[in-house]
Amino acid sequence: MKILSIDTSLAVGSVTAAEAGRQSGRTLPVVGEHARRLSAAVADAARDLGWTPADVDIVAVVRGPGSFTGLRVGIATAKAIAWAAGARLIAVSGFDLIARRSAALLPTGSAEAGEPIWIAYDAGRGEVFAAIARHDPSQPGGWRTDPAGLLDADDWIARLPAGSHVSGPALTTLAERLEARDDLRIAAADGWLPTAADVAGLAALLAAAGRQDDPHGLVPDYLRPSYADETAGRPSP
Repeated sequence: MKILSIDTSLAVGSVTAAEAGRQSGRTLPVVGEHARRLSAAVADAARDLGWTPADVDIVAVVRGPGSFTGLRVGIATAKAIAWAAGARLIAVSGFDLIARRSAALLPTGSAEAGEPIWIAYDAGRGEVFAAIARHDPSQPGGWRTDPAGLLDADDWIARLPAGSHVSGPALTTLAERLEARDDLRIAAADGWLPTAADVAGLAALLAAAGRQDDPHGLVPDYLRPSYADETAGRPSP
């Protein structure tokens, strides 16, 4: 099974080609250049494994949370490849990816591995887009994410229950403030950010369970409403 996975949800993006235990990836390190570099990165990763995007069986992409531009670029590219190749499209949640990644970094047999993980993305304006991921063996990926919400960052930190296992991209800016609460458990830094390799791994599990997404119905999960949505209904100045 040939999988191409794309993550352009955050400032640093990545792509991965995967097949039969082999993987090849590319990083998209330059903010604002995902659209220009993505197609070439996908082709290069596939070429490393001896095939092209036209040969792919599954195209997987992060549906969010993330930036407007990044998610639009990634999802549009994934749809185009899936349509052209006749491949299955699978969209995955960044929350689920981070939960799996953070839990995998815990010591083997750790009680924390099955406990909820509080995950936050930096939404700007002093806010976070946050949710709780709960261990759920009935799910193909092993985790189920509760509905996310846009919250004031300080309020979110203050409301975290004692002993909470905390992770997510927001920790790149909030780590010191979280560490001021010595009753929290901060995930290893390697678990804070999803990667396209994580996307490929989760997509394989979802595919085995028969999951796939309708390209026409796939809606990105943005960090916040668009400016047009936020201002809709406001009186004109």
